[in-house]
Formats: sequence, structure tokens, C-alpha cells
Amino acid sequence: MIRSGAGNALDMAMAEALGEAADRVERGAADGSVRVAVLAAEGKAFCVGGDLQEFAAAEQRDVQVAAVADELHRTILVLRRAAAPVVSVVHGTVAGGGIGMALAADVVLIAEEAKVRLAYTAAGLSPDCGSTWVLTDRLGPARALDLALTNRLITGRDAAGWGLVSRAVPSEALATVADEIVEALRTGPAAAFAQTKRLVESARTRSLAEQLDEESRSIAGLITGPDAREGVDAFLAKRPAVFG
Repeated sequence: MIRSGAGNALDMAMAEALGEAADRVERGAADGSVRVAVLAAEGKAFCVGGDLQEFAAAEQRDVQVAAVADELHRTILVLRRAAAPVVSVVHGTVAGGGIGMALAADVVLIAEEAKVRLAYTAAGLSPDCGSTWVLTDRLGPARALDLALTNRLITGRDAAGWGLVSRAVPSEALATVADEIVEALRTGPAAAFAQTKRLVESARTRSLAEQLDEESRSIAGLITGPDAREGVDAFLAKRPAVFG
């Protein structure tokens, strides 16, 4: 549990704590002790973005903002490359850097009623935490610029409908659905999950021919492993698979 200030604002302490947690996830995913990681929050807001009070109070605002952003950006990259699936569970309000942190997960579950707003330009700032990259990648430049320049408020339902997040569910079902997703990932085939993450991530930079070659190498490498043997045997026997 990471302790934070009002609205789970992203200050230096929060950035460092998130970075340490991400490092533990990466190490645990590598040695098998972590099967799935969850990014969730307590309180009325998932995350209201950067802690503007801390930035305003800093003797050198630019140095402070850069330090917080750099640590959050490192954290995002660690979570993206970690072998274990990462799930974010978003409720209430998510704004600014909180959006980028939520979207760093592999599966982004959001409450239909959640409020999503970039809000950077309202404070005279430009986006960070990968927001411009992810929004442009998933929504295209027109919608990315609309959200970033106008600070348009959208709901979790909108975000799911546009393809920005994985799925949206009613607020009252958020915890239940999150538990179901996490349990399925926790008990699933870890090696296949790791390879799937890697393949989807690399698809952006490869041609179709290159990606097809990599998919062949991946599936051939997995087929002789214990999870694939169990998965195939279970499918043929019409029973649930039990992965190690």
C-alpha cells in the first residue's frame, strides 16, 4: 500500500514509491514470485494528476517537475516490459499523469461513471506520463488533440467505447470484475502471458512479415513447455487446465 496525499496526487514521494513497486513487480515476474500486478487506489479519486502544490512550492520548479516526471516515466517503462500482466482498476476521477499511469497497464478496467480529463493545458502545461503517445496510438491524433487541448471531460464508458481502455463496468461491479480478471491472470499460463505481452508491444515497430516470423518462434518455443502441455491436454480432455 502506497500512502499519498489528497486525490492520490503524484508528488516525488508517490513517484518514488511507484517506482520501487514497479521494480518489485519486474523482479518478481522474472523469478516467478509475481504472477499479476494490480494498480488501484483508495479514496474518491484514482489519481488527480501531478501535485501542483508541491511543484509551486519548489525552489526550482523545472527541476522538481522533471524529477517527478522522469521517475514516473521510468516506472511506466518498467511496468510495460515486466513479464507479468499488469491490471489497473480505475474509479472516481482520473486526470493528468494519473491517466498515463492507468494506461501503462496491460488490462485497464474502469468504472463506467469515472471521470477522465487530461487537464494539463488548464494549468499551462503539456502532457506527460506517455499520454500523448498512448492517446495518439489508440485514438488517433484528432481525438488525442481534442482531449489534450480542450480538456474535454469523458466518462469511463466513453473511454471504453473509443478503445482507450480495455473495458468499462458499472461502479458497483468494479471490484468484482477486477477480482475475476486478477484471479484468471494469477492462475493462468505465465510464460504465454509474458510472450503475449512482448508480441503485442513489438507489433508497433515490426512489419507484418516480421511479426509473423516472431509469432512462429514464440509459439514453437512455448509448445514444449509445461503450461502448453497442460493446456493442450486439458483442452483435448475437455477439462479445466491447471497451470503451474
